[in-house]
Amino acid sequence: MNRNLISVIVWDAVPVVGAYYLLRAFGVSEYIALPAAGAAGSARVVFVAVSQRRLDGFAAFIVVMFGCVVGLSLIAGDARFVLATKSATTALAALILLGTWIAGRPAAFSVAKKFGAEDAATARRWDALYADQPGFRRIYVVMTIVWGLALLAESVLRLLLVYLLPIDVMAGLSTLLLLTTIGLAGAWSAWYGKRGEARALTAREAR
Repeated sequence: MNRNLISVIVWDAVPVVGAYYLLRAFGVSEYIALPAAGAAGSARVVFVAVSQRRLDGFAAFIVVMFGCVVGLSLIAGDARFVLATKSATTALAALILLGTWIAGRPAAFSVAKKFGAEDAATARRWDALYADQPGFRRIYVVMTIVWGLALLAESVLRLLLVYLLPIDVMAGLSTLLLLTTIGLAGAWSAWYGKRGEARALTAREAR
């Protein structure tokens, strides 16, 4: 598994789930525990921004989505609704991905470089192929569409489960469902991207 993806799981997902169940163990209500756990996950973004004087764009996006969840939950005042709003934010992320495809700048390429490029040399090679090979660019168009549809499907499934399962079950399952979706889509993307890169390199050498 790519080190960047492991970092996301360890620093962005584990603190959220762990903080929620720790708070629940101390008798904190679901309504308070859910946004408080999200705040624990957001603390990493603040720490990185202050200590390293840089803003992690991917993590910052998570914080913005979390802010939307908290805002909506404060209006509704319902713990189950807090979980349901996560489906809305995932769906929003999916629509943003699909929007980048429609705009002609598929986001999958930037995401692939962040989580898939092994080193700077690999990222530079991908940049050259992206600029030179239409077939290579098409790979990331397909990836962007697949990721957008996968996240939309995940958001619909989560919304259904939120109203079918107990809150304490869904608090952990919600994160697991998202990580599973990301993991499966990421594994497919790695295979699809590697195959596409090999074909693009062959096509360039044949010119």
